[in-house]
Parts: sequence; C-alpha cells; structure tokens
Amino acid sequence: MPSPRGTSKKKPVILWGRTEKCLKETAEEISLSGTECHYFLCDVANREEVYKQAKVVREKVGDVTILVNNAAVVHGKSLMDSDDDSLLKSQHVNTLGQFWTTKAFLPRMLELQHGHVVCINSILSQSPIPGAIDYCTSKASSLAFMESLTLGLLDCPGVGCTTVLPFHTNTEMFQGMRVRFPQLFPPLNPEVVAQRTVDAVRADRAFLYLPWTMHALVILKSFMPQVALEEIHKFSGTYTCMNTFKGRT
Repeated sequence: MPSPRGTSKKKPVILWGRTEKCLKETAEEISLSGTECHYFLCDVANREEVYKQAKVVREKVGDVTILVNNAAVVHGKSLMDSDDDSLLKSQHVNTLGQFWTTKAFLPRMLELQHGHVVCINSILSQSPIPGAIDYCTSKASSLAFMESLTLGLLDCPGVGCTTVLPFHTNTEMFQGMRVRFPQLFPPLNPEVVAQRTVDAVRADRAFLYLPWTMHALVILKSFMPQVALEEIHKFSGTYTCMNTFKGRT
C-alpha cells in the first residue's frame, strides 16, 4: 500500500468487503492501472472474521501500513420507524468495525514505526440531519474513536491518523439526500474526495473537512449549538431512503 510519507514505489492494495462481485470488479480495475491488488471477503462488523482475515492478509500479502476504514451502512429512517436490528447493524459496521480492524493492524504498524489509520467519516457526525439518526449517531461515535486514537498516537513515531469529514458525496448510498440549496451545497465528486484523502494522508493531516466551508458549521456549533442545529436543518435538508440501500463496503 502507498506510504503516508509519499514514496514513489507502488505497494499492493488490499480490498475487504462483503460482495465478491464488487470486490473482483474493483480489483481488476486497480490491476489494470499497474498496481498489484488483492481482495478478501470480510464483514468488518464480525470481530472474529476480521481477526481471521487479518492473519490471512499478513500471510499471503504482507504487512498493512495504511488502513482505510470506509465501510458504512445507512437505513434512512426515523428512530421510531427503525427496527432494532437495523439500528444495531449501523453501530456494528460504522463504529465497532473500526475497533476490530484497527486492533488487527495497528500493533504491527507500531512495531515497524510506520503506518497510518484513515477514517472516511462524515460531516453528519458533527451536523446531524433528520432521517438518518442511525448514521449520524454511529458517525459521531466513529469521530470520537478517531479523535481519541489520534491523541493516543501523538507520541508514537511514524504512525498517524487522518479523519475525513465530507459533506454529501454523490454516491449510491446517499441518493435519498435532499439538499434545500443545491447551488450552495453541491454534492461532492467521489474522485475528488478520494484524491483529497490521499493528499491529506501524504501531508499527515489529522482532519480534513470537505468542502472547506464545513468549518463554519463546526465553529458555529461551538458558540451557539442550538442556533447551529436550526441553521443546519434549514440549509442542509433531510435524508429519505428512496430505495433502501443497506450499505457499502
């Protein structure tokens, strides 16, 4: 995997997910670009499966030096309309999955004094909206996890963290997102988010807000939390799951 310090030598890319068809297609696309790529079926919500597959990865490919936690699910319902299993699934995938993957790979990074943990979070972790209570809650927990982890690694040479907090990204997962002022808050291009993430890792940035205007929401919440919530609701819109999308890997 690419070094967070920006070496030119290409490292293998390893994909984890629950759907083999998607994994295989993505791996083939990456391989065509000249980068070695491997994929493994793994549900990050399953602790035993994560530890087992991490061992397989080390044996078959080698040490993981950059871990990107990107798996997430969203159900797009209010609290009272959500069944208990769906609410639990969001927390297990979006939050606890990071506990298991980080515990699986971080110890070796610390031994090597070389590594980076990346979390693709969401601005909804700090600016929640109606209709995605499971997602907003899990992302808030995820952010707390990364903040604590980042502070804990400050004295660990060669190992860092990057948390990415994007606004509405134009993917299948958020087709139900309805923004009241799309001209002011256009959806982000996934390729742009990916490139900015790579740039942030290479620069060893701890937090990346996309777009940069999202900083204003955070500042407003610090001084006037109630006003900030009302303004966020006024401008950001709501999430309604059009065709229930169970998640991404």
